Formats: sequence, C-alpha cells, structure tokens
Amino acid sequence: MLHAHSALRFLVLGLGSIGLVVFGLGQLQNKPFSKGARVIGSVFAGLTHLQAVLGLGVVISGVWYPRLIGHLVMMLAAAVVLQVFLTLNRRKPTPGHLFPLLGTALALLLMVGGTFAIGRHPFEATVFGSTPAAPSTP
Repeated sequence: MLHAHSALRFLVLGLGSIGLVVFGLGQLQNKPFSKGARVIGSVFAGLTHLQAVLGLGVVISGVWYPRLIGHLVMMLAAAVVLQVFLTLNRRKPTPGHLFPLLGTALALLLMVGGTFAIGRHPFEATVFGSTPAAPSTP
C-alpha cells in the first residue's frame, strides 16, 4: 500500500500542475468554463481523495512516526480545500476558472508542504527502490 501511495503522488502532482495551466490560461483568456476543465478538476480531486485514503491505509497498517502528524494534517487539508473550491465553483450559476485555480494552487502548496513535513522532497523517487526508513528524530 505504501508503494501505491508513493507512486500515485506523481499522477496527483502532474495532474494538479496540468490543472494549474488549464485553469490559469482559462482565467487569463477569460474563456468560459469547459467540460474539459471540469473533468481535469474532477479527476484531480478524485486522485487526491484516493491518495488520502491510501495514506490513511498506510497509517492504519502500522507505518507511524511523529512527523506523520504534520503530513496527515496538511494532506487532508489539501483534499478538503480542493473539494470545497471545486464544489463552490460547480454551484455558481456560471462556473469559472478562478475557484478551480485557487483550489488547485492551495492544494498543491499544502501537498508540497506535507511532503516536506516528513523530510522528503515531493519528487523524490522512493517508490522504485526500497522503502525508506522512518527519519530519526533528534
């Protein structure tokens, strides 16, 4: 489960980056919110939720060290913030790109911060090697 959680982050971060570009360009060019933009937001949110569930599964399966508290809080906050902004946008009479852009940007910032909270870099390739040991506390 840890390997799935670790590998999925590349899809989550990649799709979030694509979302930033799509939502940013849509906002700058004042384009109407398209079905494609909605799909990108929905898939990004779905993958983020899957990532959160896998992460909770990793913790439940017994992987725990104190730095995970900050990681869990920031990652769950990222999923909630993203969902709130996308839901608010969907409920607007005329959905736009601003709310998805803000939600995606905040979620990605929280994800990067949550990764740093456990002493790792978001693009560190731990999935293909051995499972890294929990960092020692000073």
